[in-house]
Amino acid sequence: MREGKRYGLLARGWLGAGLLLAIVACSAPFNYEINVLNWADLSGTFTVGQGGISPNPKTVGPVEIRYTPDPRVNLTGVALDYKVCFASETPGASFQGSVVYTAYLGGDAGTLFLEANKLAEGTEDVSDLSAGGVCVEGQAQATAAQVQALQRGTFYVGARISGDATSNQEATVRYRTERFLLRLSGTVRP
Repeated sequence: MREGKRYGLLARGWLGAGLLLAIVACSAPFNYEINVLNWADLSGTFTVGQGGISPNPKTVGPVEIRYTPDPRVNLTGVALDYKVCFASETPGASFQGSVVYTAYLGGDAGTLFLEANKLAEGTEDVSDLSAGGVCVEGQAQATAAQVQALQRGTFYVGARISGDATSNQEATVRYRTERFLLRLSGTVRP
């Protein structure tokens, strides 16, 4: 009789372990896209003259994004897909040098623009600014700390525009963010 009880406990133990593994195995892939442009217009102007970009850097944000996290979701990755276009609003201006667009993501507005929160950076030559414009675009993967910031439900995004661009005259340059998508991935439990 004792032998039977022992096997019964052993069987229940294996059954419990099997159920736990089944629950873990039932986790499904999770993919979601956050369009930051639904929260904020990341467009504006800055000046370029013989002395360069003013202000340099031009700071955009921080923009706060809040949502209610689902405790069943475990984020494992975040990718940024961005495109920002620049065009001159000053007829007759000619440009040389480059513009640098740096995107940031972090969990605190006060420290957003620290190097640790840098998410992506792109550089483009500005000689075509007066002939239709130039765009900086790219993709980047978030760090583990940035993924944790998104997991908490409140995070901040922003950008800085800098570079060594100059113009033959004082010129206004418009920047327009055409794409700022955060692609979240992970797993979701039932």
